[in-house]
Amino acid sequence: MNPIKGEVPVILGEETYTCRLTIDSLCEIEDALDKGIIEIVTDLTQAKTRISWLIKILHHALRGGGNDFDEKKIKEIIINTGVAVATVEVAKMLAASLSPEEDEEVKKNPEK
Repeated sequence: MNPIKGEVPVILGEETYTCRLTIDSLCEIEDALDKGIIEIVTDLTQAKTRISWLIKILHHALRGGGNDFDEKKIKEIIINTGVAVATVEVAKMLAASLSPEEDEEVKKNPEK
């Protein structure tokens, strides 16, 4: 995992997957779900989501992390993980993608 590149670990079932969301993939998710990304995260955390959302978000995130999974594989992952757990993990992953860790130099010298 490389947090500087925006890579985020996501635990689904017994596997840890590398996920990464680019600005382009975030825009595609927004367009597909017809909601802003902050609204999507809010809906996920308030259990106002659909399984199709999880599939769409995970498809972009997993592919961005270097995993070449099709929709069928992503459905299997969600089924094996459980919808509730998958929803929590997707919400955490989105939140982490929107708030990347600060660069160490910035932490040491915030004035720069």
